[in-house]
Amino acid sequence: MSALLAPIGSSQARRIVLAGVAGILLTAPLSLQQAVAPHPVIGWMLTLAGAVLAVCCARQSWVPSAAVARAASAVCLVFCAVTVVLVIGPTVSAMGSTDRQLVCGDDIGLETVGGGQAILHGLNPYSSFDLLHVEVGFGCKSFQATVVRSGVFASATRAPSQQAIDAAARATLAGHPTGGLITAFDYPAGTALLGIIGAHGLVLLSLLAPLLAGCVLVLSVEPSARRAVALALGAQTGTLAVIGTALPDSIVLALLMIACVRRKGILGGAALGLACAIKQTAWFIALPLLVLSWREAGRGRARYAVAATVSCAAVNIPFALADPPTWIKAVLAPQTQPTFPLGFGPGALLTGGSYSSGALVVFSALMVAAVVAGTVWCVRAPRSWAAPGVIIASLGLWVGSRSLGHYIALLGVIAVATVAGSRQVDAIGGSVPSVTSVRPEEPMAGTRGALV
Repeated sequence: MSALLAPIGSSQARRIVLAGVAGILLTAPLSLQQAVAPHPVIGWMLTLAGAVLAVCCARQSWVPSAAVARAASAVCLVFCAVTVVLVIGPTVSAMGSTDRQLVCGDDIGLETVGGGQAILHGLNPYSSFDLLHVEVGFGCKSFQATVVRSGVFASATRAPSQQAIDAAARATLAGHPTGGLITAFDYPAGTALLGIIGAHGLVLLSLLAPLLAGCVLVLSVEPSARRAVALALGAQTGTLAVIGTALPDSIVLALLMIACVRRKGILGGAALGLACAIKQTAWFIALPLLVLSWREAGRGRARYAVAATVSCAAVNIPFALADPPTWIKAVLAPQTQPTFPLGFGPGALLTGGSYSSGALVVFSALMVAAVVAGTVWCVRAPRSWAAPGVIIASLGLWVGSRSLGHYIALLGVIAVATVAGSRQVDAIGGSVPSVTSVRPEEPMAGTRGALV
């Protein structure tokens, strides 16, 4: 215990452990759920405060005081303990559950496992998948589907009740389509490919993937910063929303962790490409990361982008070539039918869950603006402080009209990994050692290039 709370000398390590606190605040609707649930505005303000703190932590010239860093370490340690306690029970319970219990509570799990079953039967999920028939096959007691404001729900101002959804689903299955339900497979092909391992395989992988990615992060930083990275990552209790579930989101989370910290080579680029090949949530930070990698990498700067493109294309091209129009409509075409506000962000909070065309336009614009602002930051900011653009772009997952827990869970680890991957770079893109890592009798490598 005393070793974990020992003073932190490295400035990078201090920023990383503070980024851990920022991640807790960013995911406050999840990590502090019991405290902020009755007061959603407080959760909203904590998320904004976490974003500001994370942006500050990515500034390489900032050196937090030792006392502040030690206090942040204590906070992270407490949340690490909470994470360990809470992750074990649900994961063990999930491994003992039936497939029906694991997938019937969420349409994402149904699409993932159902898409995997279609592939195992030699079918293309984009042309053969029907969510309602998959739910019947699993014996689900109620129907889970994303509801849109069309068909039988075209005049609704609030999300329909479960009874209304079930009635629409049963009528559709009986040959009387009602509209208003998204029943086609509409995720990138990686989601279906993950479903091949089944619901229990997904539960196990949802725990192992973040652990493996965490090890990559710890080993990617200087030894003096590894304790800080472990504390900061372990403190992200918001990730429990996707760990121990039969969903692909935890695997996306793990891949984005690697993509954010390893921004100068093939491994990070491949991780970004695979994340984008699984779920569209990864697309929010893809462009800022590509721009940031290009600016930071120096020699061989194209490797990250090439690896991302190749890995994403390799997963999706076979399905795209099998049925191009259907794949384009499912994966690339925008959702033109309006959905109902839902989730933890201001879009759901300020509308009270009620549909409004004006509110939909405003919050959709804010979502796009977050991604654009993050990308512009990565392009225009000084290279030593360009990394916050990734954090700013990730807020698009929170500020839109649908800010589900699966989306919010990504924000904390994105912030920690982005800060952990930020190192001082010299004029040609190489790392500049910290003052404490250079022996007094030797000149600091790259100092002349940094001053010229």
